[in-house]
Amino acid sequence: MLSHAVVIGRSHRIAQQNCHDFAITGAPAPDTAFGLALDGCGSKFRRRGRAAPSHNEIGANLLGTFAAGFLNEQLEMSNEQKVEALLDDLYRSSLEFLANLANAFAFADEAARQAFIATRLLCTLVGFIKTRETAVFFWLGDGHLCCNGRVITLDSGNQPDYLAYRLWGEGMGDGFNLVFAPQPDEIEWLAVATDGWQAAELAQLAQPADSLALQRRVNVLARRRDLFDDDGGTAVWWRSNEQ
Repeated sequence: MLSHAVVIGRSHRIAQQNCHDFAITGAPAPDTAFGLALDGCGSKFRRRGRAAPSHNEIGANLLGTFAAGFLNEQLEMSNEQKVEALLDDLYRSSLEFLANLANAFAFADEAARQAFIATRLLCTLVGFIKTRETAVFFWLGDGHLCCNGRVITLDSGNQPDYLAYRLWGEGMGDGFNLVFAPQPDEIEWLAVATDGWQAAELAQLAQPADSLALQRRVNVLARRRDLFDDDGGTAVWWRSNEQ
């Protein structure tokens, strides 16, 4: 079973900001599933004494939708492709997608282009792919990875490595960070989440739920004063009798 959910953070509601997170899942072939959670940068872009508000939820939604479409197509055609090669292709295709978005407008100069990127396209991405033979997490930026309730927190020190940084020659590396889950045949559930989640709450999602039920569960959690000051997005896979 696959589900995903997104909740707007308390600070965003108070500031009347949009939710900057996005989550999506897919099962393009038998015994094959993926989940993605993205978080748009919420910081204002400052240059020459001026500050421009962030609308990076646009990048999170667009990049997440593109990446899901890419994975659906590639995994549906063949799950025999090596996951590492598939993720290399996803990285290059995603970067090309963002570059095409940034180049679609006639900006006055490079500074205007960079301002557009900084206020529209900066977002983290954390994801998983589960096949019959393997399970892999991949990411750029911060967030959480969860396997059978064990959570790894990706802490960037509030300096995420956004994919779109590479559009102006910054960023670290030329691919996603990867970690393979050991003993994939013994995995009961997987999850990825943005940094608005807390590890303890993410680890408690072991009970399967469809997306509507998961969203309700997250909405209840968001009523607590100590949770979801920031937006929270998550994507979850649970083993079922058919998988």
